[in-house]
Amino acid sequence: MSSDGFTPIISMFYSVFHPTEGTKVVCQVPNGSIVPVDRNKDSSSMSVPLFDFDSIKNYVIPKPALCNKLVTFKISSYRVVGFPVNIYASQYARNSFSFNLCFVFKYEDDTTPYEGHVKRLGRMFRALEEQSQMLSKAEKNHEVYFKAQTEIEQKTWSKTSNYIRTIHDENVGDEITFSNQNIENSESDGLILSSIESLVQQIYQDLNNYSECLIPIDAANSVDIKLFPIFPPPPEVNAYDVPIATVKLEAMVDPLWDPTMLRILPFIDGINSVKKISILADSDYELTKQCIQHLIHFRSVAMLDIFQFSNCYAPTSQISNLLRDPTVASECLAYVISPTGTFSNLPFQTERASKHNYDTEIASTRSSILEGDKPPRFPESQPSFSPKTGSIFQNKHDSKTTFVPLPSKATLFYLYRSMNQNYTLKQWYIENNKLLTHIDIRRFITFGVLRGLIYRVRSYPISNKLSSYADVTPVYTHQKDHRRGAYKNFIPPANQLNPSSKTINEDEEEKSAQSLDEQDDKRIDSFDLDSQHMKRQQELKLSSLLKRCRDFDAICTEMNLSKSELTNLLSRIGEWNVINS
Repeated sequence: MSSDGFTPIISMFYSVFHPTEGTKVVCQVPNGSIVPVDRNKDSSSMSVPLFDFDSIKNYVIPKPALCNKLVTFKISSYRVVGFPVNIYASQYARNSFSFNLCFVFKYEDDTTPYEGHVKRLGRMFRALEEQSQMLSKAEKNHEVYFKAQTEIEQKTWSKTSNYIRTIHDENVGDEITFSNQNIENSESDGLILSSIESLVQQIYQDLNNYSECLIPIDAANSVDIKLFPIFPPPPEVNAYDVPIATVKLEAMVDPLWDPTMLRILPFIDGINSVKKISILADSDYELTKQCIQHLIHFRSVAMLDIFQFSNCYAPTSQISNLLRDPTVASECLAYVISPTGTFSNLPFQTERASKHNYDTEIASTRSSILEGDKPPRFPESQPSFSPKTGSIFQNKHDSKTTFVPLPSKATLFYLYRSMNQNYTLKQWYIENNKLLTHIDIRRFITFGVLRGLIYRVRSYPISNKLSSYADVTPVYTHQKDHRRGAYKNFIPPANQLNPSSKTINEDEEEKSAQSLDEQDDKRIDSFDLDSQHMKRQQELKLSSLLKRCRDFDAICTEMNLSKSELTNLLSRIGEWNVINS
């Protein structure tokens, strides 16, 4: 792979269909890579071609049905990518001219960044050939590709007319326009391209060395190529996903960026979920999702789960990379180390298991110098770690130096291996508290998930009475009798009666008490109805989410509830179980 990360070109060759000899290779780079050559004339040429050209020549210049399309095929351990072109015109010897500029790669390499440029080169050379026969006349004996002068039919368009000629490729869907004045000048000036071999060689060298090329052909045409990585489309972003930056987003900020992008960047810290970021940034949720998808597409952001101590994690088959690859352990140690651990300022008490001392002894530790005792806040930068010296350096302005034990590679492996599906993060921390003294748990989990060492165990609540519960229609009863009894002997104060009446008889007193009783009863019943209606709506929404097999994170984010509130709501519905996956 090249320094820019692109697949290198193994070989390039230009092939044409000769009227009498058939498909032949006109030029090749490196020399001798496609067809054998005389090494006495060129000692730098390859002694053995990469493959047998005769076995693929029918695919290099295929039938007209496959022309003007991107054609890729395998030969031996190589992949050949080309854009065969077939041009029909009466001036050619066989009423057509066919050519192909092919690129050769290793078969297992990714050729996606090149494919668009191969098609563009084929369309450009076709247009230049139709304008001025640039490719056919570049041959030494180019007369063989054309009919005799007396046999050439009269052209159907005038060179002196001033209009734009449009060439449309139905298979590709692109259009190339050329001014007729340029065609006239090019034909009057003679051949545009003096050597096809030099052009192919320069394209080959520039793309392999610089991943771009700019080669002028004449005043109006040039070969301009710049390779860009082709990323797959970003995955769907969920409201409960947590984005974490993989690059320094602050250094990439441009004032001309989308306003929503600028508003959400300060809240991408590896803690806030997508929905919470939209709320904190006061931005539209759908626009926030699109912005985060753009960052994922350009590999500036990775997605995590909501970090909770009720989460469960389990190791994957890739956990062995922690022991096999020394750089993984060094990067993990540099990322997760913390001077004071996760709970530096909290009075956290743990209960140890009886066998925990044995587990601690088998995980060896090593000492190092650590400067500074001020705990860093996630996601601020942690002290830098040097794999060569085994030291951690804090900021220079910190004066106090302390010695702390750093976890070894065996300790890191043991901590990841000790996780399992039935073990919450809280239980795991209590059991391994001594080993996690100088490790940031959030960063430890983040590194393991991003590197594929561990995976999140998802928990899905299942309600046993879901089907019968969702079909029940809510029934509200008005229990007025017991409430009304509390106000039977109620006597309203005098200021609530008619001020003009100086005496209150028994009938008026009873009517007044009954009126107040009804008003208060309606008020209480209305409050109960609203409360019951809200609970009912919440339960129906939960039932709908349970039917769609959503996990705890999705349900909590959708309903804006904590996990404890969700479990209480599930218990109110009926019996329920949890399935881990």
